[in-house]
Formats: sequence, structure tokens, C-alpha cells
Amino acid sequence: MSMMKQRIARISLVGILIFGLLLGGQFIYKNNWVNGHLAKDSQQISGVLSAQVVSENGQQILEVTTDHLQNLAEVEQQLEKLAGQRPIRLKDQRTPELEKLLAKMEFPLQEGIARGDFVQMEQTLQQQAAQTGVTIDLSMNNEKIFLNLTQGQAQLLEVVERSTQGKFLASVSQ
Repeated sequence: MSMMKQRIARISLVGILIFGLLLGGQFIYKNNWVNGHLAKDSQQISGVLSAQVVSENGQQILEVTTDHLQNLAEVEQQLEKLAGQRPIRLKDQRTPELEKLLAKMEFPLQEGIARGDFVQMEQTLQQQAAQTGVTIDLSMNNEKIFLNLTQGQAQLLEVVERSTQGKFLASVSQ
């Protein structure tokens, strides 16, 4: 009987040690290799301060901290390569005023996407931005609309997907 208990104790101990090693290896891999690689590559992108993989609701997300990003459409392509299959969340320097303006712009944005009348959408967004003293940089490709609102040192970045691909999550403040 005592030999059986010793075997069970040894097997349990070995199992716990192996589990601990695997968990530690995963932690080291994620923190040193993946985030280190992302940090190095993200610093090569103009206007990007950092990028790191974070876990949110069991899903891995590439969180990108920006600093006065200029060409969102160009940067988006570089970020998609960096992210792989992970969704992307941009962290910008938004203010409550810029968030309020974005909320007002949501209707013309969605109407432009639904109707395909992007010229009217752009005119409406330009007019709304001018009324509040905000500089707007608006561009698009066949999948996304890129919105950059700037007022002084504050900047709000938003990537609006024209079809629900789920590659870009809603941007947030730093």
C-alpha cells in the first residue's frame, strides 16, 4: 500500500512540475519574444509609440498606442501585417469634445456606407469638423474608412469597416 501511495505522490509531483514549466514557458514566450518583437517592429512605424498583445475576454488583441499619427490609411496596412490574425485597437489622445464630434459624425458615416454616397458623406463630415474648429483627415479604401480628427495636441483616430470584418476594434483614449 505504501508503495502505491509513493508512486501516486511522485506522479502527481512530476505532473505539477511539468504543468508549471509549460505555463512558465508560455509566459516567457509571450512577454519576451512576442511583445519584444512587436515593440521593435512597431517603433519602425511613424506615429506609433508602442504595440503589445493583450488578452481581453479570452481573445488576444494588438493594442497600439499612437502619438500624432499622420497617415492612418498607410499605417493601417503596416499594423495589419504586424497583427496577423489578431484584432487591432488604437489608443489615441482624444478629448471629450472630439468624442462628441465623432458621435455626431456616426450618422453621416453609416449613411454614406449604406447608400454608397461617399462624396456627400465627406462634405457633411468636413462641414461638421469645420464648425467645431477640428481638422479632419478622411480617407478610404474598398474595405475601410479612416478618420483622423485633430484639435491642438488632441487626436482621435477611428477605422470604420465598411463590412463587418472585426479587424479593428473601437479606438480608446490612452
